[in-house]
Amino acid sequence: MPKGHGLSLVQRLEVCLAQINDSDGPLRGSIDHLIKRNENTRSQSGGSNRLVASPVAVGQFSDVESGWINTKAVTTPFPGPAYLHTIQAYGEGLAWKTIIPLQFLLKGWGDANSGHQCYLHTIAHNLSQMKTLEDWRSRMEADSDEYYYVGITGRNWLLRLGEHIGEMHRGSRKQFHAAWRESLGLSDVLFVSSLLDVNLTFEDAMDWEEHHVDKFAYGPNGLNMIPGGFEGLRQLHKLGVIARQDISLEERDRAIAEYLRQNPRKGIPNPFMAELWKDDNHYLKVNAAIPKRLSAPQVRRIRELAAEGSSVEDITKAVDALNETQVKNVISGRSYGRIN
Repeated sequence: MPKGHGLSLVQRLEVCLAQINDSDGPLRGSIDHLIKRNENTRSQSGGSNRLVASPVAVGQFSDVESGWINTKAVTTPFPGPAYLHTIQAYGEGLAWKTIIPLQFLLKGWGDANSGHQCYLHTIAHNLSQMKTLEDWRSRMEADSDEYYYVGITGRNWLLRLGEHIGEMHRGSRKQFHAAWRESLGLSDVLFVSSLLDVNLTFEDAMDWEEHHVDKFAYGPNGLNMIPGGFEGLRQLHKLGVIARQDISLEERDRAIAEYLRQNPRKGIPNPFMAELWKDDNHYLKVNAAIPKRLSAPQVRRIRELAAEGSSVEDITKAVDALNETQVKNVISGRSYGRIN
């Protein structure tokens, strides 16, 4: 959990969990159920595979300046793991949200810090402009105001975040640090840190990172300096940044920082991702990894139906597109131009 800045966040969470478990509604006994699941799966490897669907979610909101805390439970309408959502407000329109699977924090899990942890950081701008459902749909498709950084660490993820923040304040030119630093001067910004998996081996964590960098930190809104996992090491070696590929995560970070120090004009645009993005095979691979993006067969089918005179509405239904705007952009050539 994040630091409470002197606020009793953990104690308030303990009280809330006890109240959830002893309530008379649909959440009664739900915390005991999660603890039992933890105890029954302790011999399993990995982390996210031990999570079980639960009707509960917990939200904890606090204001650092006033000391105000509100912790409450809600019944989730969709099946999935139980999450703890914390939001800490710092004034001037800045807030930090963390999302953590609740089971990682409960008795019976074991040592969540063992092995490697996997996380996603998001910087979201202009949240107050999202007033209607259509606003959110357009934002989902464009990702114009959200920026993503995917990472893994062999230590506690919040300790690693603290190191990122330290680098950011020291003027690091890595894209994640630069974007965070520039966002601090803005209002209406939400920083979101999501812990997605724990207790992974180095190899599994590297595979996880490769997949999730492709899925989230792609294109101009991605803040990762290199592809994830072993693919990133291959690219660094190919560019001559590292002499060998069997290096640690710490050595990888130092190599990237040193490359940027020696090549200051190559920091922006991203010198590593830009080279890889020229590869059409990688473009198609990344495109297929993103759920809300259209696949190559969908794009080709849209063009075929449009040539046959089908309406945008009919095409949207036929290819199961996200919305009509997505289809219109394909037909007009505004998007997916690299798919033949």
